[in-house]
Amino acid sequence: MLHFLKKSPSKTRFNLISFYLHNKELRIAPDLILSKMRSSISMKQKLIIFIFILTLSISGYSQINVGLRGGFGASSSSTELVTGMKRKIGTKPTFGIIASYNLDLNFAAGLELNYTQFQERLDYSAEFSPLPIDFANSAFTEYSVNYLQIPIFGRITFGEKKRKWFLTFGPYIGIGLSGKWNNYPSAPLNGSYILFEEDTSVNAKFKQGDFNRVDIGGILGGGIQQKIGTNGVLFLEARIQIGFLDFFNKQFSLQNRAYATSKYLKPSASWRAANISIGYQHTFKLPKKTGSAAVKKAGKQR
Repeated sequence: MLHFLKKSPSKTRFNLISFYLHNKELRIAPDLILSKMRSSISMKQKLIIFIFILTLSISGYSQINVGLRGGFGASSSSTELVTGMKRKIGTKPTFGIIASYNLDLNFAAGLELNYTQFQERLDYSAEFSPLPIDFANSAFTEYSVNYLQIPIFGRITFGEKKRKWFLTFGPYIGIGLSGKWNNYPSAPLNGSYILFEEDTSVNAKFKQGDFNRVDIGGILGGGIQQKIGTNGVLFLEARIQIGFLDFFNKQFSLQNRAYATSKYLKPSASWRAANISIGYQHTFKLPKKTGSAAVKKAGKQR
């Protein structure tokens, strides 16, 4: 009954198809045909098909938004407080530029280039009760890092035509530009204890002993926007940010030894921040050529 399987591969495929058409009970033929079709499409061809479909889906609504934003933010770290510790949240301005692409009426994707400053101060009172070798005096330490922050975001809008609410979300990467550590923790006497020396300041070199240069995290925000004129949008947004990485760099060996015998916690934390900003975006509609327009242009050239 299946003697044709001994023939050449090309004839075998043809016979399988013919056998299936005459014998509907045999279900193996479609599986063989589909598997051959799938294997014949390479990954490169699949990528080209995906890009083509994506281009078709967004070609009907091509708009780019470019604008500026500026505001004020508050920041602190994830350091856990214990008895005798107090935290002073840092407050600094933030500003940047925005570029986004409207995928449709209610969804856009884009990125920002923001200058952001994160800062925190930790105060230690006598109630903190460090070990005797750390002395029992009050002390504080304060650090700040300035970043070029690049959020890559998605934005969903909903509401009326001129006034809309929106939700912003996505990851960000921060690149450290500069930083400062006031009352830097030193380890005198060959690493016997930790001392926050007053009136000392260390500029960040983003090397061992201070901060990591790269910070990665996520953003979540929301706000309201108002259309101004034909192509302008004014918006107000509140946003929170959570860092995923430790922004402190590795400590020196003397510092590690001193922290091991001290009640002061070894620096290790990620950033937490919130900001509110106001901004303006201008919408640019990308030129599109429809099929009929292209035909008319060709006719004129003739």
